[in-house]
Amino acid sequence: MTLNGLLNTGLLGVYTNKIAMSVVAHNISNSNTQGFSRQSPVIVTTNPINLTTIGSGGAALSFGTGSTVSDIQRVRDEFLDLQFRETSSRLNYWENIYSNVHYIEQLFGEPGETGLRNMYDSYWASIEELKTDPSNEAAKTQVVSRAEELVNTMKDLNYRLEELKNDINNEIKLRIDEINGYLKRIADLNQKILTSSSMSGSPNDLLDERDRLLDKLSELSNIRITSHSNGQISLSMGDKVVLNGSSYQEIRSLTIAETNDAYYAYVGSNLLTFNDGKMSALFELRDEIIPSYQQQLDEFGLYLVDTTNLIYKEGWDSTGTITGANFFADISTKRGFENSRFFRIAGNSDVFHPDEIKHVTSLSSFYSDPSIDLNNFDLYTVDAAALPFHYNDNNSIKYDSTNNAIYFDDTSGFQDKLLVDIEGDFLREYGFPTKEIKAYKIDSAKVIPGNLEFEMSGANYNINFSNAVDLVSNINSGSGGYLKAEEIDGFIYIFPTTKIPNADLDTIVLNDIDGSLSQMEAQKVTLDVLDTSQPTLNNLLGSNEKIEMSINGIKIEINPLKDTVYDLVDKINATNTGVTASVTPHGSFVLRAGNLIDFDLKNVTIKGPEKLFNALGFIEDDSNNIVTLISPDISPEQIDEKFSKADLLRIDKELGIVNQISVSSNLKENPSLLATDLGYYDINYSPTGAGNVSVWDEISKMYDNSVLDNGRVGFSNFLGNIVTDIGVKGETADKMRLNSEMLNSEISLEKERVMGVSIDEEMTNLVKYQQAFNASARVITAVNQMMETVINNLGVV
Repeated sequence: MTLNGLLNTGLLGVYTNKIAMSVVAHNISNSNTQGFSRQSPVIVTTNPINLTTIGSGGAALSFGTGSTVSDIQRVRDEFLDLQFRETSSRLNYWENIYSNVHYIEQLFGEPGETGLRNMYDSYWASIEELKTDPSNEAAKTQVVSRAEELVNTMKDLNYRLEELKNDINNEIKLRIDEINGYLKRIADLNQKILTSSSMSGSPNDLLDERDRLLDKLSELSNIRITSHSNGQISLSMGDKVVLNGSSYQEIRSLTIAETNDAYYAYVGSNLLTFNDGKMSALFELRDEIIPSYQQQLDEFGLYLVDTTNLIYKEGWDSTGTITGANFFADISTKRGFENSRFFRIAGNSDVFHPDEIKHVTSLSSFYSDPSIDLNNFDLYTVDAAALPFHYNDNNSIKYDSTNNAIYFDDTSGFQDKLLVDIEGDFLREYGFPTKEIKAYKIDSAKVIPGNLEFEMSGANYNINFSNAVDLVSNINSGSGGYLKAEEIDGFIYIFPTTKIPNADLDTIVLNDIDGSLSQMEAQKVTLDVLDTSQPTLNNLLGSNEKIEMSINGIKIEINPLKDTVYDLVDKINATNTGVTASVTPHGSFVLRAGNLIDFDLKNVTIKGPEKLFNALGFIEDDSNNIVTLISPDISPEQIDEKFSKADLLRIDKELGIVNQISVSSNLKENPSLLATDLGYYDINYSPTGAGNVSVWDEISKMYDNSVLDNGRVGFSNFLGNIVTDIGVKGETADKMRLNSEMLNSEISLEKERVMGVSIDEEMTNLVKYQQAFNASARVITAVNQMMETVINNLGVV
């Protein structure tokens, strides 16, 4: 190699290390620049030359010609970039879910004195207080006030949830605009990178800026990047390609009709779905999580209003004159049928009091005919319109071998009389349903003359007697049918009749003028009577033949001999089809739609015998045909015509039913009108009196009765489940957020370790390149001296 070649080699070393020091200086100056990737010079040898020199003995040698910087590369790990963006999307998703669910949890105010659950418990506490003293006007006012507070709390909670949903909707539009801004800048960078790459080496700083924007974009959405050989990238969100090189598709934020101006993302005419990141969380919060709590609020309010009103309107106020009013104002939709949901149907029949109650079935099973002789038992019928008599009709007890059952089949019926088991050795022994009544028991031998008085329904009754025969005779003829007496085995029994509310002897206060009851040592005894308050369905259908109904194809087998209306309720609720059944205190059979079918009975198909639906008070016809009661195909006109005799409740399709709820304006103005008495049945229902609180006894059962969530939970547990669900959802989101944060942080640290600038390392490189620079310069100096020797001194003697 010539001296000139050696000089060139040294010069290349100077330039190479100068460039390397420039790279180091650039790294150091950007050590705090966000998103900057440290750069490294790629130093390679220049092409060698083959020469034959005098010193090589004639052989060709390969001489190196020095070094050069072929490229300046970014130090970056693409796999870590991919992992960082994926975990960043996850982290931002869970951060937004957690923060908003935590806010919703605060809105519900649990635990706290202003929370919905506390307001509900306060309302129920006021009911319990009213039950202790129904004549207390302050207690009535408190029930109305607590109910209004509960309603206002629900409305306020729904309002705040709606405001949160609107805020999120507005943020969705802002974030879509932000994404478009990123896409525009990335497309512009792609163009610059393409131009720069064609003119020079790697445009590292432009690539860093693009990666920084991609990192920011990954916080908002899951992205998929495809790299091309020319340095360009394609970018996908969801299943849509939104950017290719220097061209991109602007994401449009559009509203859809009937969505309350909710924004959705579109690429062209196609809906864009975000699968991760902040955008996914925002859409999930707006369209799923918040509406789910609003729907649960609606469900709570809807069932609270409807179940309360159906019970309340069967009661009388303290004057015993007003009935049929609602406790809560009407919430039925004011729109047409097409724009509403068919929520509830209530029959107009009293399923507890059919025209005749001839059948009462034993609750026990008998695998052979017990051949009962009623003459061996002290059974007596007590009727307000007739004298008591020994019940010994052996033909009225029948055995059904198919059902292994015995049952009463009495053509005269039990609806207006009591069947009393004096010794208590028949009804219970043979498994018949029973209830207890009280009666007076007097030893016939101890009867002395006396006089009894009592007042009932505004009339006064006087019963004079001089002996046992007079006592029995005069009670049967002179007590207005409220009391009946019979001498049985040497004892006189004084029975209440069904004319007395609930056959409760304590309702009548006997005025023993002469003190004869005490002198006769009269005892008040408890006796078993046949319980006909829950008649089996054969009393309604007039047949023991088994029948079937179905809901969405799920069959419900009904055995009229054994099943009561409550058994039918349980069987319907057990189908878990979203249809729930219940019965009001006065025997109105009710079907409701649950959340499984969007609170709309038209979303199911109910079929069964026409005579069953007639007996339940839904329709007029009572043939033996199998008919479709409800189906999605039924028209509004058909529903109005078919259920003309029933009570229907239609509700709005949209969320926000709680906004329609309020306590009846009449009660707010005059709480003393509050109904308390469900009355008693004697041919028709009649008021019992101001001291009766049966309305609120029935309403208070709603606290635990399983009517909500498709018949699975009661009102108290339903609220508890909402709070629990929010807590669990928030806790889960927090754990996932912390896990994502930890993983993202670890990947970020590893990523920074690879791409970040270390001052110590750069200073080491600076010294290394400086020394190499100095050495290269020294080579040039040495070659210069050699050339001077050759030029100036070679050949001088």
